[in-house]
Amino acid sequence: VKYLVDVENGQKTGFFLDQKYNRRAVGRLAAGKTVLDCFTHTGSFALNAARGGAEHVTAVDISQSAIDMARANAVHNGLEGRMDFLTADVFDLLTELEKKGGKPYDFIILDPPAFTKARRTVENAMRGYKEINYRAMKLLPRGGYLATASCSHFATEELFIKMLRDAARDAGVQLRQIEARQQCADHPILWGVDETDYLKFYLFQIV
Repeated sequence: VKYLVDVENGQKTGFFLDQKYNRRAVGRLAAGKTVLDCFTHTGSFALNAARGGAEHVTAVDISQSAIDMARANAVHNGLEGRMDFLTADVFDLLTELEKKGGKPYDFIILDPPAFTKARRTVENAMRGYKEINYRAMKLLPRGGYLATASCSHFATEELFIKMLRDAARDAGVQLRQIEARQQCADHPILWGVDETDYLKFYLFQIV
């Protein structure tokens, strides 16, 4: 996948390299799926899903400039025919989709920005993570796939796993873990430096 990157105005470097292999993992599962990529930023997970053979991919972000870049990236890769793009608040969108009923997607990707950058806001952040994961689990059919991530080191793996268990229980589903991943090796984890152990990434099947 080729990417256009805005190094001047984009977030941080304009592109998040730490999810490289996690995007490939999504691509390997995407063939024939109808995919909803939430918090798409400039479209990296969505593009990998489309390149992996997804039937259709909807990429969502609240930022119009990010959506514009995602759409340009789709054109750059010749994938625009199997993708559409939506500027929307993911929390509102998932709520609206649940109210409409039905199971329009069989693969949902949740890669939100860090919901907390301080210890004092962890509790609120975990409520946010639970809400989007709960709603995604409710929207997916049995046999559907969920990719879910957190990039905040304050949302520890222990807290993230507990949140996922609680969300699954409330949604009335069970999770079959396919993969548990972290950031790729060029973002090394240094033992004793907690901030470097930050990315949690899970691939589940809803059963």
